[in-house]
Amino acid sequence: MNVPAQPSRPLVTYLFIGINVLLYVYQALQGVGWIDRTPAAVLAWGGNLAAYTLIDQPWRLFTSMFLHVSLLHLAANMYMLLAFGSMVEQRFGAVRFLLAYLLSGLIGSLVSAQWHADAFNQIVAAGASGALMGLCGAYLADWLVARWHNDPHEAITSGGPLVQTIAINLAIGWIVPGIDNACHIGGLLGGFVVGGAFALVPPRLGQATRALLVAAISCITLGGIYARLHAAPSEGLAAIVELREAEKAEQDEVNRKRQAKARLAKQIADARRSGPRTVSKEQAAGTSIALASPVSSLFLMPDGTRIAVTGEKDHTLRFVDLGTGTEGPAIQGQRPPPDNGECPHGECVPNNANAVALTPDGRTAYVASLVANGVGIVDLQAGKMVGSIRTGSLPRAIVLNKAADRAYVLNDGDNTVVAVDLATRRIVGKPKLTGRNLLSRNHPVGLWLAANDSELWVMDESASRLLVLDAATLAEVNEVIVTSGFMNGVQFDRQRGEAWVVGVDAMDQIDLVKKEIEKTAHFCQGVMTAPVALNRDASLLAIAEPHGWVRVVNLHTAATMAAYPFQGLPIGLRFSPDDKGLYFIANEAPRLTVFDTGVTAPLGELVNAKRPERLCTPLE
Repeated sequence: MNVPAQPSRPLVTYLFIGINVLLYVYQALQGVGWIDRTPAAVLAWGGNLAAYTLIDQPWRLFTSMFLHVSLLHLAANMYMLLAFGSMVEQRFGAVRFLLAYLLSGLIGSLVSAQWHADAFNQIVAAGASGALMGLCGAYLADWLVARWHNDPHEAITSGGPLVQTIAINLAIGWIVPGIDNACHIGGLLGGFVVGGAFALVPPRLGQATRALLVAAISCITLGGIYARLHAAPSEGLAAIVELREAEKAEQDEVNRKRQAKARLAKQIADARRSGPRTVSKEQAAGTSIALASPVSSLFLMPDGTRIAVTGEKDHTLRFVDLGTGTEGPAIQGQRPPPDNGECPHGECVPNNANAVALTPDGRTAYVASLVANGVGIVDLQAGKMVGSIRTGSLPRAIVLNKAADRAYVLNDGDNTVVAVDLATRRIVGKPKLTGRNLLSRNHPVGLWLAANDSELWVMDESASRLLVLDAATLAEVNEVIVTSGFMNGVQFDRQRGEAWVVGVDAMDQIDLVKKEIEKTAHFCQGVMTAPVALNRDASLLAIAEPHGWVRVVNLHTAATMAAYPFQGLPIGLRFSPDDKGLYFIANEAPRLTVFDTGVTAPLGELVNAKRPERLCTPLE
């Protein structure tokens, strides 16, 4: 047969040597290691592992041909490629040499993966030796065809480069970890078939025809590899598929969490850059207004210019003018009865004024416990109490319907809710028993109207739930069990149809229409008896923590965004209508403080090892 034109130099051989060496050096510069590489490192760079290659990463058949597990492995293969590859390239020509190298290398990698397609027989294979053995097989086949046609060919002896290459690679396959003879044998046989097919192309055909046949042989070989990759899996491979899917799912989850953590870190950094400006602790302490006596509640008037406070011990309703920073005269309710000694340790809630509800015109206020065991009626224009309604033992929450003709009162002393006709000032129907709450100063209460005043939602802390009553009959129609046990408070937005329940361990966002929890955020540390407030778009949660800080947390990132120092016992907390301020009341030295939400004290004193982030997870 005719021998192809001889290239002046074995350029493809040099190309493959350069690729292998440069890739090895580049990996070493990336920290993979100069002398030895771990299986994990080889796998990360494209090593051949059946669990990956045969399932969803067939490209490893190719990439593994250019990776090596050690400097010795690389040196041995490159020596053989230089010694024997140059001779084969001289015989085959550049194109056939290139195709024989790559195709036999792919076959060797495939045989290796198939041989190790068992969950208990997994190795990470890499190296050029499969392709080198393929050159040996191709050269051998070409030699046999040449002898058959009586064409000139190099003599093959036991000490020649061919025998050296085969012997050395088989020996390395037995000795060096991570290198397998399945790849060597597969490459040898694959090269023999491909090389034989190339050699059998009749030399009498024209150059274009021969090139077309060589391309066809290459395509058929690739098609065979593709078909084998997509054949029905063996029992061992099926087990690997199952393990791989589980591993992939686990890795996907790890990647998802890593990406989510990175996104969250960026969100926190962006939010803090555009958030409150850091000032000194003294500057962040806000502006305080001294109050005449301790208070039990804070209520922002609809005009946004005044705050109503109820007296903790003197049965009064007072107003603080935010513009002038002054407290107006007290509106006196019924004087408290003498202490009967039933709460010697101060754990019971005094029968004092504690909750306010206004008529839509802002002229009349109904104040729970402004009179003993009842609701005081206050004419705000006249500035005095003009009547009262007896509702039950220790009223602590009140709400009016939109028409202002009915009030609902929660009597904490006897755990009942009553409906009151405001025209007749009489209780309508029978009281509704709601839970078995134990009286204490820190026991939270609350009730709200929803669904166009057809539903009454009641905070039942004894059963960790929000109880839904029919507003007309007070019959129980539903309930929502909250995530956290003890509840600190509830922010209720009937227009938006959402409620936010802040407990000791978690915070729930509740859909008032579906009557189910939509989202939950978990606290890293318990939040016990701390006044809380939400801003207008429910993105920020303010918590008045007992150790002397009002903390503002971004509910989307769970990160602390601002902090404000205070002194005393926290009582009430509320964002201003424009979210530019926080209204805060503390007792002991009674005062109303207005914090500027455009600034913050340095967060390092609050967010540290002793006082970490309050939320561990965002509201999601």
